Amino acid sequence: MPKSKRNRNGAIALLFLLPYLVLWGIFAFVPIVYGFFISLHKWNPIGTSKFIGFQNYGDLFRNPRFVGALWNTLIYAAWAIPLILLVGLVFALLLRRGQLPGGAAVEAALFFPYLLNVSVVGILWRFLLDPDVGIVPYYLRVVGVDPPNFLNSPMIVLPTIAVVSAWWLAGYRMIVFRAGLNAIPDDLYEAASLDGAGSVRQFFFITLPLMRPSILFAAILTLVAGMCMLGQVLVMTNGGPGTASEVMALFMYRTAFESFNFGQAAAVGFILFVIVFGVSLVLFRVLGLRSELS
Repeated sequence: MPKSKRNRNGAIALLFLLPYLVLWGIFAFVPIVYGFFISLHKWNPIGTSKFIGFQNYGDLFRNPRFVGALWNTLIYAAWAIPLILLVGLVFALLLRRGQLPGGAAVEAALFFPYLLNVSVVGILWRFLLDPDVGIVPYYLRVVGVDPPNFLNSPMIVLPTIAVVSAWWLAGYRMIVFRAGLNAIPDDLYEAASLDGAGSVRQFFFITLPLMRPSILFAAILTLVAGMCMLGQVLVMTNGGPGTASEVMALFMYRTAFESFNFGQAAAVGFILFVIVFGVSLVLFRVLGLRSELS
């Protein structure tokens, strides 16, 4: 292709991208830069702000409550992210193979919770897990199991919220994985069967490699949801018992709107951004944007 034509095509492509780039700059890039700028100040939104450099960051890592919130966020993410992805992938595989009776009803039932607002999910499960009137503790007693106090036990409150998150979010990941599965030609599975490859080998050598773009998309989506989780824990536990379920987003909210320390809250947000961005880069490096068919 002549150089002049390539340049013209590049200019046309840039013209089509320009509206998105403008919106992305206004609503994403500028807020990130401005948030970092705020984090370097003792910020007063209605008065004079004082530049203090990285003091907010140093104060945070010397604050046991922030360290606890960071640790809680990582624990929750370590439970929730694999669980959400695994449940979505398992049901996508079962529905593709037709191994679930009433597949359409199962798919609809699994996707329906995703349509609910976070407040509805939190209130619903707070009621279901209530130690006095909750359905889940009641049926555990019926089968002879002494139910734990799910939302008031420091040891299990984060895994409990992670399970609720999987119930809420796995349906959308299932849809993403089903789209990835439907893009894989059936001829590959037939050829593998003729060569003697069983279901397990087909899964690891055909399904997973060809689903890399779908897995990458679902993983990053779930990573952001897991690391930035706020509404669910706010409604279900308000960070309790004590601070056992106080995650970074909730700590940031309280730092900004209860303590009015906006500079330190911005520092929390930027730390959260760096963690999510760094892990996303690792996922891009490991999984890549293309499947083996590309």
